[in-house]
Amino acid sequence: MAERTAEQIMEKVFVTARPDTSVFDLVDMFVQNKIKAIPIVDNDEKLIGIITDADLLYKKIKPHVPHYVNLLGADIYCNGISEYDKGFKKLMACTAKEMMTKDVIFAAPNAGVEQIAGVMVAEHLKVIPVVENNRVIGIISRYHILDELYHEYGDSN
Repeated sequence: MAERTAEQIMEKVFVTARPDTSVFDLVDMFVQNKIKAIPIVDNDEKLIGIITDADLLYKKIKPHVPHYVNLLGADIYCNGISEYDKGFKKLMACTAKEMMTKDVIFAAPNAGVEQIAGVMVAEHLKVIPVVENNRVIGIISRYHILDELYHEYGDSN
């Protein structure tokens, strides 16, 4: 049996965002759609970057929690809760362009599943876009790879 390709296992329905999409809107897109990554595309639908849920959680949305001491049952903030609040509001006003990874690793539609799995493992990727003529045509997640392995090897037992 011939190895299946990216185009055969990819998710064809996916969410994209524009460079000017706010972090607030990106968070909403992640939560509402229960997704792990959002390709960022320009007005011609060409791939220009990608944002993952990890980018939001670790790089930006995890602002430094203000240091505080508990004195007689009251929390006294050493560097001020208002500074924390301002930083968080500023962060939520950021855009996709400011946060996206520009050097996107992607797969061609005819790439083999084993090759894609190897790249995903080597590069610690949870999601990889499938791109044809600079346009995203699908998304492959670890789930798609696992599902493919299950069907390929699970049936032989």
